[in-house]
Amino acid sequence: MRIAMVHSSFAIRGGAEQYLRNLSAALTQRGHEVRVFSGPSAHSLPDDVPIRPRVAARLGQPGTRAGKVLTHLGDLVDPTGLRVDALREFAPDVVHVHNWQGLGSLPVGRLVRAYPSVHSVHDHAVCDPNNALGNLGRSPGLDRLLRLRSAWVLRRLSPAVLLFPSERTRRRVLGSAPGVRRVTDRVVSLAMPTSPRCRELPYGGRNVFLYLGALAAHKGVDLLLEAWREAGSATGGTLLIGGDGPLRAEVERLAEDVPSVRYLGHLDEAGKEAAFASAGWLVFPSRGAETFGLVCAEALVAGRPVIANAVAAPPMASDGSVLLFREPNELAELLRRAASMPDGEYDAMTASAIEDGRRLDWDRHVDTIIQSYESVVAAPADGRPSFKVTTR
Repeated sequence: MRIAMVHSSFAIRGGAEQYLRNLSAALTQRGHEVRVFSGPSAHSLPDDVPIRPRVAARLGQPGTRAGKVLTHLGDLVDPTGLRVDALREFAPDVVHVHNWQGLGSLPVGRLVRAYPSVHSVHDHAVCDPNNALGNLGRSPGLDRLLRLRSAWVLRRLSPAVLLFPSERTRRRVLGSAPGVRRVTDRVVSLAMPTSPRCRELPYGGRNVFLYLGALAAHKGVDLLLEAWREAGSATGGTLLIGGDGPLRAEVERLAEDVPSVRYLGHLDEAGKEAAFASAGWLVFPSRGAETFGLVCAEALVAGRPVIANAVAAPPMASDGSVLLFREPNELAELLRRAASMPDGEYDAMTASAIEDGRRLDWDRHVDTIIQSYESVVAAPADGRPSFKVTTR
């Protein structure tokens, strides 16, 4: 099978980007032909096929307010950039769309009408242009505009089968435009390939806490740093931080001033494995409603319980595998509690995390993705595959 992976950009190396690379490699290993179509960026690979920038992207400077406005407007009304005939030479049997923001709903809409297609919903971009749902609830007028926007985007995506990482995300995205005829969808829990060693790690340090991800305010990194300033010395432990992003300088300053904070930089797979081996907990303080939280899945596979913001509670974690805080000032107290947790309670949380991790099987996930491809390819030209909403 020839599979075209379509993605807006590899300007960052986040969960969606790493998932796309891992899935592409797994499909290639199984004998499929995969080609990645994406906007050129610092982290593009030589075999990626570049997608030409949209007019909207060329008009505004990246990072400026005008550039941001043009990007979001372009997602709705700019028909340029990605062209259907850009895939003609490769002639894919199926198109797998990942992040569409930056490509635009009009070009992607044309693409999913031209080819059998699936779309992995990695974020809440359908509901809110800033993904984290922070615009919702500000005013009735803005909410109405966001619902109109959601309806517009979902109609453009309607020929594709939407693959949601959790039932929670499915409800949020489809509920953002209740008047739109329901698109074909399926719930497919995500997974990541992991070394067998990760499933056999001994206990980490009870008072060693790990953060992995983008160093950005919407991920709650600033909340974590403030909580550590308050409670770090009381834990007698260490805070490990891996990743990169706009708050990197603040992380580096705290690591210089406070010996219990260690900044690990951007970690490859071996680096993440070493970090999980040291840590007893993953901290996931995201301010936004996460769709899944792949790093939480990685933590559970490694048998590490998770401390998370309740708004971003990882859907793959059972109650016994996670400690939740609801207000920012509760995080410091959770860190103190976790560091001094009695052996029996921590053993039970670790056992729960290990059990949750056993259900996150990468090979089974790839099997499910291939089944989704086969279903859309086999569907009649004037119809759509009839999926039940299932969790795999």
